[in-house]
Amino acid sequence: MKKLLSLAAMFAALSYTSPAFADTNINIYGTLDAAVGNVAHSLSVDPQLAASVNPVNVPSKGLVGPSSAAGLFNGGISDSRIGVTGNTDVGDGLNVKVFFTLEEGFNLPTGRANNSAATLASNAGTPTTAYTPGGSLDGQLFNRQAIVGVSNGDWGSLAIGRNITPISDICVAYDPVQDAQLFSPLGFSGTFGGGGGATEDARVDNSLKYFNKIGSFNFGALYKFGGTAGEAAAKSAYTVNAGYETGNFGIQAAYQAFNDAITGSLDTTAGDVNKVAVTNENTRAWMVAAKYKICAATLKVGYEQYTISAPSDNLTLTQIGNYYGQSIVLPASGNVNFSSASQTTHIVFGGGDYDFTKKFNVAAGIYDISPQRSSDGGQKSENLIYLSLLADYHFTKSFDTYAGVMYASFSGSQYPDTGTTLNKSYYQSNCITAVGMRYKF
Repeated sequence: MKKLLSLAAMFAALSYTSPAFADTNINIYGTLDAAVGNVAHSLSVDPQLAASVNPVNVPSKGLVGPSSAAGLFNGGISDSRIGVTGNTDVGDGLNVKVFFTLEEGFNLPTGRANNSAATLASNAGTPTTAYTPGGSLDGQLFNRQAIVGVSNGDWGSLAIGRNITPISDICVAYDPVQDAQLFSPLGFSGTFGGGGGATEDARVDNSLKYFNKIGSFNFGALYKFGGTAGEAAAKSAYTVNAGYETGNFGIQAAYQAFNDAITGSLDTTAGDVNKVAVTNENTRAWMVAAKYKICAATLKVGYEQYTISAPSDNLTLTQIGNYYGQSIVLPASGNVNFSSASQTTHIVFGGGDYDFTKKFNVAAGIYDISPQRSSDGGQKSENLIYLSLLADYHFTKSFDTYAGVMYASFSGSQYPDTGTTLNKSYYQSNCITAVGMRYKF
């Protein structure tokens, strides 16, 4: 809370333009989004998780039990956030602007900064609240993005800092249900919606991001510096993207590759307190998505594939250090490096929305997520189906109310209905319903 108050004070100070910066345009913006909802199978609401609950992961009977969770959830459609953005013309006839964006996501019902890492740590040993494996919002001062860059009308833009991946950008524009945080697996989980197998990589530290548009064509690239002495490729990443949008039609595609990605997961070791389990791995992912507008309806479809494999560089706990300030645990195997056969997951999604009036929109989507069996059996075949429906009414451009539902069905040998212990059996379905309001400024 103190962090958010300090952040607000800083933004307020920035809103004052001194004579020295009279040619600089600075704007404070934000989104406040909260909903009252219920999840059929869930642990308790978490005060710092971006979505408050987890309606996407397959619920284990041993961890979750038969309980449902009802309450006030953050960000039914959009994660609550506050940010400041600005730009200034360099002048001298160069047609060059300098721009920046600083943005922080927080849990509106509690006022706490989004911190998935702290949520994982607080659930070590015996989970008590909702959690999600890994996250890209982990308590950083500007957890959503922090960039500065230059742009030119002909040469495009180059941003430096903590950038959003191109696959995340595609999801925002091409997800059938607004990339909604509580009603879309793409919107909820960066594993599916931008991180390419690792939620942490939906946003990229120490990176350069280039974007340009020529006519109806757009293209771009991103490069992440690893910062490892003596080995430039360690902990590095790159992405490329291209697309075409004109009139009622649009199509976008992107590819990304991360070396030595560190992903966090729940530490279930009995007696452990405030620790996170981590894995070092390589990820490769690509996505293609298209949309077409017909009168008041917009149809959207897409496909994504990501693969997790052994890391390019084996790392020790000492080399990893910590997980966004949280202590990490050495697994029973004594190895934090991914050592199974490569694991590939396929995602197909489709749907769209319809404008019944200029103010009232209804969207529907279906998402089919299918991990395929790996050669060593480390990943079993399974099928996760999510069906979403979202009704959204805009009173003004800034204020809207919504109601949504997402039903999930799980099948495959990875998630048996019964097992020798409760921890090895899972519910075969889950459902979230919520109604909320959102205000943008």
